[in-house]
Amino acid sequence: MTTLEKLKQISEPAPSNWREQAQWRKDNRDWLRKSGRIAVAVLAAIDADPDMNQTLLAEKMGVTKQYISKIVKGQENLSLQTICKLESALGITLVEVQAPQTFQMATQVEYCQHQWLISKPILLEMTSAVTYSESYQVA
Repeated sequence: MTTLEKLKQISEPAPSNWREQAQWRKDNRDWLRKSGRIAVAVLAAIDADPDMNQTLLAEKMGVTKQYISKIVKGQENLSLQTICKLESALGITLVEVQAPQTFQMATQVEYCQHQWLISKPILLEMTSAVTYSESYQVA
């Protein structure tokens, strides 16, 4: 093989898959963003504790240091189990699930008002049915 052939072989670009990678990032944008936010929170918690590092975190969670490295890079689609392990090991809250709006009544008064609005049509219907039946009673 001549020098020119070797040079051509070395200089030929490898096939690029940048389009596929870009499409994958676009398709997975939502969880990648959340994973990135979790990564920042984990790094902040590690930095806030002088006795904590990625190796110790891996030991506390029972995973490898490489897995922690993926987490702090925001490259891992985390399961709820892993998130709970992270929260427990670091003493922080990463994910908080809120109850549906109907269950978030601020005061007892709001709760009572809510119950009244739900039951009012039923009570009105019952009242009109009783009034109707009373007006047609046979003596």
